[in-house]
Amino acid sequence: DVIRWDVLNEPVQERPLCGLDLQQLRSHSHRPQDFYGQPHFMPEHTDGPALLQLNRARCAARAAELAAAQAFTDANGTCSRNDLLQVMNRMSSMLYILMIRLKAGK
Repeated sequence: DVIRWDVLNEPVQERPLCGLDLQQLRSHSHRPQDFYGQPHFMPEHTDGPALLQLNRARCAARAAELAAAQAFTDANGTCSRNDLLQVMNRMSSMLYILMIRLKAGK
């Protein structure tokens, strides 16, 4: 959908991810202790393959977000697609929430 919205210059259509809307994704990723009883953490090699794969996916999503920020921002610092950047940010947040849930055993 993100590619479609970009190519066709369509506005982002909000779609929940794992039942969470964009604002809920932000809240859950910023305050995981409140929602999952799991504080922020740094992944470690002992966390297991599933969590480490999620972390790799999150790193890739974040890299894509940074590339999009560069692509959609002109020389004056004006971003032409804030909506796409926000949804890309929320995708990496969802991956982080999945990491939090896994770490918390939920």
